[in-house]
Amino acid sequence: MINSSVDLSIIISIYKKNNYLELVLESLKQQTCKNFEVIIAEDNDEEELKKFIKQKRKIYNFNIKHVYQEDKGFRKSRILNEAIKKAESNFLIFIDSDCILHKKFLEEYTKRKSNNICLFSRRVLLDSKLTNVLLEEKNINYLSFMKILLSKSSHIEEGLYFPFDFNLIKRKTVMIGSNFGVSKDIIYKVNGFDEDYEDYGFEDTDLQWRLEKIGVEFKSLRNKAIQYHLFHGRNGQKEAFNKNKKIYKKKKEKGDVFCQNGLIKK
Repeated sequence: MINSSVDLSIIISIYKKNNYLELVLESLKQQTCKNFEVIIAEDNDEEELKKFIKQKRKIYNFNIKHVYQEDKGFRKSRILNEAIKKAESNFLIFIDSDCILHKKFLEEYTKRKSNNICLFSRRVLLDSKLTNVLLEEKNINYLSFMKILLSKSSHIEEGLYFPFDFNLIKRKTVMIGSNFGVSKDIIYKVNGFDEDYEDYGFEDTDLQWRLEKIGVEFKSLRNKAIQYHLFHGRNGQKEAFNKNKKIYKKKKEKGDVFCQNGLIKK
């Protein structure tokens, strides 16, 4: 059900890492845009996170919802679909629980959101040292462009904020799952995320090509809707990535834009 009084629904995917999520919620607290709800989409069912959310609801002046499921391996697509169903706004922004937001992140999405446009942006990849300091201090105000510049972080150019339409480097239009926004109406037209992707990789790529097939325009918010990705290791993802790549190739060849295993089950 859509609530016209809520401008944005922020869907945060998470699997553990509650200490990372705390920094993300702090960055939401500091947003210049205030009219939003948060839906935490947990690919797990952990009591610790339930207690954490209960505590944070008392602190923050934005609504926090929580959807979760039994931990049966990587099922991000499924829990994201459950979050979409709970969203009260007709514009959804998808982020991950390890990405701190620039204070104008939501403002930039709000200014440019449209029913037939998918907005997306990029992120700075923070190094382990800077990440550890942020986690220890629990203070996102420690983060500054100068500290990032002096660190071993990568994609630093993504942290330059420009309020006007200008990109330093032109890149191919590729959406990433931790930083994009689309209307709820549009995502229902392709039946949401395809839950056949049960391991890491390609769930967002798959969604992009299906949205493109129905005529959705993709617009970059690079150097506007900025994220700072907290460092963490990546283990055992190559095999799953290659498996999902094969699934993605077969689905593109078949050409069904309305996935069979999505928001609505046939």
